[in-house]
Amino acid sequence: MASFEAELDSASNIVQVVVTEDDGSEHDYQFDFDPRTGRWEFSERDLLERDFGEEWVEELEEEIERLIQVGVDNAEDEEEEE
Repeated sequence: MASFEAELDSASNIVQVVVTEDDGSEHDYQFDFDPRTGRWEFSERDLLERDFGEEWVEELEEEIERLIQVGVDNAEDEEEEE
């Protein structure tokens, strides 16, 4: 089963994801989000679901959304400090 690592780049409002397949090949994805609302698009969902299954993609989506919420919270904290 493929695995993924997700990382938040708060300064750029991006969640970066690296998917590593069983054969060791890696695929990079970036998900931009609005730091005020957390809105983001997941246009790759259908492709990833076909390749890795619905449950796997749901776990990935939950992690992306968790990291986006951290980014939104960080942006709110920075606004309050100003």
